[in-house]
Amino acid sequence: MDDKKRKYARFLLTRCLSMNAGEPLLLSYLVEQKEFVGIVKEEAKKLGITEIYDVEYDGEKTKDILMNSTIEEIEKEPYFDRKVIKDVYDNGGSLLSLTSYNKSKLDDVPLEKKKLMNKIKVDTQEDAVEARGIYKYPWCIAAVSTKEWADKLELDSEDELWNIIFKCTLIDKVDPVKAWNEKIKTNTERRNLLNELKLSKLKYKNSLGTDLEIGLPKDVIWWGAAKKSYNGAKDLIVNMPTEEVYTTPNRNEVNGTVCSSKPLVVKGKIINEFKLTFKNGKVEKVWASNDDEKLLELIEEFDGMNFLGECAFVDYDSPISKTNMIFNSILIDENASCHLALGRGFPKCIPDGEDMSDEKLLENGINRSKNHVDFMVGTKDLSVIGTDIYGNEVLIFVDGNFAEEKVRNFIKERNDK
Repeated sequence: MDDKKRKYARFLLTRCLSMNAGEPLLLSYLVEQKEFVGIVKEEAKKLGITEIYDVEYDGEKTKDILMNSTIEEIEKEPYFDRKVIKDVYDNGGSLLSLTSYNKSKLDDVPLEKKKLMNKIKVDTQEDAVEARGIYKYPWCIAAVSTKEWADKLELDSEDELWNIIFKCTLIDKVDPVKAWNEKIKTNTERRNLLNELKLSKLKYKNSLGTDLEIGLPKDVIWWGAAKKSYNGAKDLIVNMPTEEVYTTPNRNEVNGTVCSSKPLVVKGKIINEFKLTFKNGKVEKVWASNDDEKLLELIEEFDGMNFLGECAFVDYDSPISKTNMIFNSILIDENASCHLALGRGFPKCIPDGEDMSDEKLLENGINRSKNHVDFMVGTKDLSVIGTDIYGNEVLIFVDGNFAEEKVRNFIKERNDK
């Protein structure tokens, strides 16, 4: 097991982040992940990466500070300062963020204090957040097994969850880099087909009650698993694992209702089912099966969280979906299902978007926010109909899966006209 963990750590550093000797590395992690963090640091040093920084999250410590501090004390609390994230960005480093299911320890903390803490965290790294969005700041978020997560999934041990993660991330292959390069080739072919469609609109429907129309920005660009850093010097994989092809919607042109297809974890609380109704882009109605208030808290926390920032395609029959597991982790669950996201949109999804101001991006329909939260909408009977810029309709998803042959035939017939 230790050998596979080391193989995974090296893979994250060398392939996902494309790091070189001498570059700074920032590790963001939960206190429960410390054992794997130690392995990452050892492997990084073997690669000549010796300038390593930490941002550790300890739920119990956070709760203690918030419950026993005044608002004035929280504003000055160094534990919530994330300036080191910006410092590593300024010095040409990379960010490896490790994720697991983590039950919230903060349910009893007054909302005002939690909002202030989150504001401090975001404000002290704001430039770095924007840089990550356009890959000026190389980053990767990766799944890590913990006892709490394994227990939540009712598995026998952490090692059992590790083996599932290794399968989903292809670390169980002899050569994970080769395996991922082959997967990325297929993923890129799908992305290229979607770009060739020249879509202006998407219509989602399924038996859960989803009936949603999403307008797309002019000259919209689709992206997939493969990423290039802003200057083109690094080949990145920013989500590990990943299956998606995605773009950003026109924030003002979303109408109808969408129903979640998998649970959503919001700050440690699992929301089992929910519905969102949009009018002219904005969330107009919210319903959740077990916690309307927690969902509303998410939507109201930052400006722009009541608009969409992403629409992503993943086959219902994707490898992660075939595990028949709900991981209670957005990182993995979103790669088992078509998904949407509330909050920050992607500047790279329109021409020259990386160089636009927030005002210009908003003019072009790209949502701006300090947060971005994915939620799953894919089902076995999901259909997605696209409309191209000429007004033609094409079936993109049929019975939950990408209709590649239909898309190829549509493009051929359109080109032959």
